[in-house]
Amino acid sequence: MPDPCETRNHPAWLTGIKSVRATALALLEWVAPPCCLLCRLEVEYRHGLCQGCWAKLPVNEIHCERCALPMAHKSLCGHCQRCPPVFDSVIAPLRYQDPIDQMLCALKYHQQLSFARTAAGLITDTVRESGEPRPDLLVGVPMTHRAVRKRGLNQAVFLARLIGRQLGIPAKSTLIKKLRETDRQSTLNASKRQRNLKGAFHCKGSLEDKHIALVDDILTTGATANEISKVLKVAGANRVDIWVCARTPEVLR
Repeated sequence: MPDPCETRNHPAWLTGIKSVRATALALLEWVAPPCCLLCRLEVEYRHGLCQGCWAKLPVNEIHCERCALPMAHKSLCGHCQRCPPVFDSVIAPLRYQDPIDQMLCALKYHQQLSFARTAAGLITDTVRESGEPRPDLLVGVPMTHRAVRKRGLNQAVFLARLIGRQLGIPAKSTLIKKLRETDRQSTLNASKRQRNLKGAFHCKGSLEDKHIALVDDILTTGATANEISKVLKVAGANRVDIWVCARTPEVLR
């Protein structure tokens, strides 16, 4: 006998509509395949890009083993040797160069959400290939309410939700709160960066023995990721990974 709750939640007509919709979408893609999000000329090959644009992506193949800084030889960068970061690892499939820099700027500042599919797909692919343990929870780097209203989007939270859906990991946008506005880290020296971020983030609730992945579009100085990692570990997290689409080259630390 069928479960009455199951019957009520999934009526036959709804199942039929979903089946027709899926068939129609498959037929549409066969008749008119989606075009590349970047060049708008060729047929999509992977995660929204055609084969030519995909081949132009600046792969971050050789990098620091801890912070994913692009390097000539794979080892620990000088900064990670002198001051090991609080976070445990970084996944950053690309270097922040053309054309991914244009795509991420369009996502962040012009709400071109289609590029989020590319960024999330790149991160997801790298996570799957890494073989590393999967986190218990994904958290997007937070912004203040004022900053979100001004920009119209928190791209980190949006990416965390997309990645979480693809990997089957819950994403929680309210776990970390940004309490106040901060200056851009890349414009400050080391001592000012520490003062700029001190006390800027707060974790709501306990994370005892949890493995957390902090998601953002770009990793630059790593100072923000490090400060949030401190807050997460004080709340009980036993591991914090950083997941970003792109890593900038060497910056003044």
